[in-house]
Amino acid sequence: MSWEADREVWTLPSGWQGLLLLDRLKLKAVSGSLCFHPVRLEALAKLLAFVDEANGLAPCSAERHCARLPQDDLSLWADRRRCEYWFLNQLLEPAEPFSSLLALLRRNESYWLVRFLLAQSAGGDKLQELGERYGVSRSHFRRLCRHALGNAAKTALRDWRMARSLLDVVEGRESLTQLALKHGYSSQSHFSNEIKGLIGVSPRSLSNIIQLSVK
Repeated sequence: MSWEADREVWTLPSGWQGLLLLDRLKLKAVSGSLCFHPVRLEALAKLLAFVDEANGLAPCSAERHCARLPQDDLSLWADRRRCEYWFLNQLLEPAEPFSSLLALLRRNESYWLVRFLLAQSAGGDKLQELGERYGVSRSHFRRLCRHALGNAAKTALRDWRMARSLLDVVEGRESLTQLALKHGYSSQSHFSNEIKGLIGVSPRSLSNIIQLSVK
């Protein structure tokens, strides 16, 4: 494998198996056959974006064109849950060559888009407003979001808003009216009805349950 820009060449031994992340390169099988299966990494980029955002890590770019990660068991890539579990375990103590995988994921547009959505959607902004801020049309923004999130952007943003608001309900520092306005709900009743429709319990009932449990 080689990259003309950097004049870098890699040679992998016969029988090597693992994960290769490749970006703009020439790949040539000198002899024998090369067996490969393309892997969608958007789910891992999304997970990493959440972890980096929670840790307050400033967005950064990486210049690596390729990373190679030897693996004995390739079957985990056929199961998304196993794959995510492996990734989060590795993320606890990242070391080479896993750090190279992280660097390449941080170059992925899905990673940047999820970071953008997490940072910009806290106030309950509408999807059209977010698309304009991102610099693309509404329809293209929807496609990008579905590709990065794995589902409709509207559904994801609704669930994130619910999670943020419920965390504030648990803390109990603000009234329900204040929380509704803070998270972009049109009113307290809108806030209560949407939460109850999603989890089956109103914010006030949840707050009462929490208060009783801590007494």
